[in-house]
Formats: sequence, structure tokens, C-alpha cells
Amino acid sequence: MLRILPSSQHSSLPLWSERVLRRIELNAARALQPHTLMQRAGHCVATLVRARFPHKRRVLILCGPGNNGGDGLAAASMMAKQGMEVEALLVACGDATQWTVERRPSDWCWALDQAQGSGVRLRAWGATDSEALFQWAELAIDALLGLGLNRAPEGELSVAIAALQRTRAPVLAVDLPSGLSANTGTAPGLCVRAEVTLTFLGLKPGLLTGPFAPTCGELWLDTLDCRPDDLTGPDLAPAARLVDRDNAIAALPPLHAAAHKGQRGDVRIFGGSSGMGGAALLCARSSLAMGAGRVFVALFDPSAPALDPLWPELMLRPPAALLLQAQAAGLSGRSCNVFGPGAGTQPDALNALETLIKLDRPLVIDADGLNLLAAEARDGPLWLALRARTHPAWLTPHPREAGRLLQLDTAQVQADRLSAAAKLVAASHAHCVLKGAGSVIAATTGELWINPTGNGLLATAGTGDVLAGALAAFLARSHAPQAELAAAQAAVWLHGAAADCAMHEQAELRAGILPQWMQRAWAVALEETVGVEPVWAR
Repeated sequence: MLRILPSSQHSSLPLWSERVLRRIELNAARALQPHTLMQRAGHCVATLVRARFPHKRRVLILCGPGNNGGDGLAAASMMAKQGMEVEALLVACGDATQWTVERRPSDWCWALDQAQGSGVRLRAWGATDSEALFQWAELAIDALLGLGLNRAPEGELSVAIAALQRTRAPVLAVDLPSGLSANTGTAPGLCVRAEVTLTFLGLKPGLLTGPFAPTCGELWLDTLDCRPDDLTGPDLAPAARLVDRDNAIAALPPLHAAAHKGQRGDVRIFGGSSGMGGAALLCARSSLAMGAGRVFVALFDPSAPALDPLWPELMLRPPAALLLQAQAAGLSGRSCNVFGPGAGTQPDALNALETLIKLDRPLVIDADGLNLLAAEARDGPLWLALRARTHPAWLTPHPREAGRLLQLDTAQVQADRLSAAAKLVAASHAHCVLKGAGSVIAATTGELWINPTGNGLLATAGTGDVLAGALAAFLARSHAPQAELAAAQAAVWLHGAAADCAMHEQAELRAGILPQWMQRAWAVALEETVGVEPVWAR
């Protein structure tokens, strides 16, 4: 059993679609003795309850009519044998005379028989005072639905989920919080909000990205001794992979004692129209904090100052002059251009974006750069130039910006974030970072990753500008395509880890100090990877 901790992953774990997980389950069931998988699942739930809630003795388990409910019944049997008081509420299963009708899965019937022989008190939902049971319970276990959600829960299932939402007892969800889509992290109706989720066989995308992914709470994985990685074939490939700490840290640029600023790369940032200079400066300061050797800033505001007094290391230039410098750099040297933070949508900004796209050098397009793209025809010169690049650009939209680019509304993007990111890559021939809870990184190779770090502290103005600057700093040092993809994972992971670090220390977080928190998260992660106790844990 493995706890999925955002800041301490040790391998790039695969995430599987519901369809592939069912194939994994079917293959395993054929190779094992009957009921083995359900027995293992029940054992895992009972084990985690003892470890995670050692002082809870009164347990209420809500079991649905499918195999998720069978897992709950198997767990109830094992906990009862361990001396715990266990009540099982059978939801949408009818009365006791209907519990073993022919349409019930054989595993479910086996688990029911085990529970009946183990002293578990079994009750039908409609034939008992469920409110009294919830008041009695010290722990509630959600085993109502699991995989296979294709519509909003109805009837008794909906009423039971509402009761779980109201309970004061902690809730442990079996496989998935009931009501959550495994593939998309959406919820068509009511959804359980769990304190802990124990998921089986493999990780599901919906537990890590999507508007309702946070309902899983603390996430644990047990593969039930199955090996999903043994599957072969393009139709059985993982839906995505999880960005992990160790790979992210390995991709962060080493700052050798003998390095000079030319080796650390140049970043050129174009943005900052009237009243929006702060966005470009936030981006630039982030690049410098993340190790860029030199950072140049072109502000489109004609009245902008020629110096950043707080960060005088930044070199401010007129946009025309910095464009000439970018053109003169050609294909030599280490550099990355950024267009968009606060750039506005005036003709001079559009002309600068078109020039940078045609340079075919490492390029991050953010904020107003994305808005300019969205306003142009898909068969127009800007999109054609973007698709013609041999060196794919990086697009970094939040969901609303992605919606504009895809001509969808924000809700449609959030309804399937993996699909939206992949569609944007297909339309632009650029890599994409779709920001939000469970940021999605999509590459032109077809690879997809979900980032597990970050929290609501990042939901404030300017944090996206900081991410664009960090991404540019790491890309400026990268040359090979795979190195660029690793650099992007590192930037996205570190950006979220900074917020996790700030939340752990109960500190405030705003965009202006986010680069310092990213440096702190970087240091903490390095300490952890070499086995040194992190500073905040001492």
C-alpha cells in the first residue's frame, strides 16, 4: 500500500482509464481463485482503517449493489473479526429478501455471506434510522459506487451520498469517492467528500485532476498484487503519468560553482502594457530566481521605467530593441523567449508575437499571448507560423484561456482536462501546460502528465506569470526535446510544491514572494532526496 504524497514521489506512476482498469481487473480475476481480488480489497481497507484511524471502534459502512459494495462488505467482515463494532447499511439493494437475487455479482454475494458469518450488523437503507447510525459512528466508509459512474446518482444512492456529506465522522472512500468520475474528476451530481481515499489496481486521472479531484482527500493506492504495467498495446497504454518529485528534482538545473551566466541562459520577456507592467516583472523576477543567467524585459507601456528598483539585475529594453536582440541571437546560445504577461492585445504586441513565433527558438506563450492567438483565425498567419515551427512552443493557459483557444467554454475544458490539453496540442503543434488543480502537461509526442503538487494558495493574481518565468529559465538551459519536457515537469512541480511548503508552514503566499517559496521547496526537496531531514521537519 502506497500513500500518494505530492512532494515525495519516487517513480512516475501511471494513471489508467476506467476501460483499461476493467481489463486489468478482468485479467487478474481470470488468473486467480474466485473472490481473491475482493478479499484482498477488504483486507486493504481493514488494514488502512487500523493504521489511519487507530482509535475508531464504531464503523459504519455504506455498501452499494455492485462490487464496490462487495469490497465494503469484505472489509466489514474483517474488521468485525478484529473486534470492532461494524454496522453495514446496504443501499439501493432492496430489503433482505432481495440481497441475493440472481442479478447480484457473485463476488458481492460471497462478501455478504462472509459479513453475515462475522457478526456484522446488516441493515437495509430504507428499513433503519440512518441518522441515528451516523451519529453513532466514529468512522464512515463509502463503498457505494466505485468505477462505472455514467450519470448522476439517483434514489437511495443520492440520499446516502447526501448523508455522507453531512456526517461529522471522518469518511474513508473505497476506490473512489462515490459520485466522482474516474476518468475526468468531474461529478454529474452529488459527490462524497472523503478525508481518505484508498484506490485499487491503479491510479485514476479523476483522483488527481478535475474540479472534484480534491474530494478524494488523502490518497492511498494498493494494486492488489496486480501488474497493470504488464499490459501491452496502444489501446492499453496509461491515460497519463504522474509527475514525481525525484524526476522533477533531477531535471532542475544544477548551479555549478564554476558556471557563468552564459551557461545559465538568457530569458527575454515581452509584456507589460499600460497598467500591467507588474505581470511582466513578476515573470522576469521568477526567471532570475530560478537560475537564468541574464533576464531582459521589454515593456509595451511607453511610459514604463527603465529600471526595476527592487530587482535592478533585470535589464529593461524597448520592445523593438529586444526583438532585434532576439533575432540576432539566432540559433546559437542558450535562451528562451516569453511573450504575454500583461502584454495587451494592441497591434504592436501582435507584431512582436508573430516575430517571436517565426524565430523558431524556445518560446513560452502565456496570458495575452494566448488571447491574441485565440482572436486569430485558425488558418491565419499566426496559427500557421505556430504549427510550422520545428521547435514546438509552450502554451500555458488556465482553463478559460484554453477554452478561448479551443472555442469552448470553461466548463467544457474542465469536463475533461486531459482531452482538452491533448486537443490544444493537436491544434497548435505546441506543447501545453493546462494550469489548475492537477495541472496537465501535454507534449506534441502525445505524452500526458498530471502534476500532483499545489493547492488553493496559488489561486491569486500573478502566480501564472511566475510559472511562465520559471519555465523559461529551465527551458533556456535545455536543448534536446526530452530535456525540455523534463524541464517543464520540473517547473510545474516546483511551482506547486512552493504552495504546499507555504501551506505546511501556515504562511501567506502571493505572487511577489512565490519565487522565494519555490527556492525553499527546491532546497527541501534536495534535502529529502539525499536523506537529510528537511528544515521544516526539525
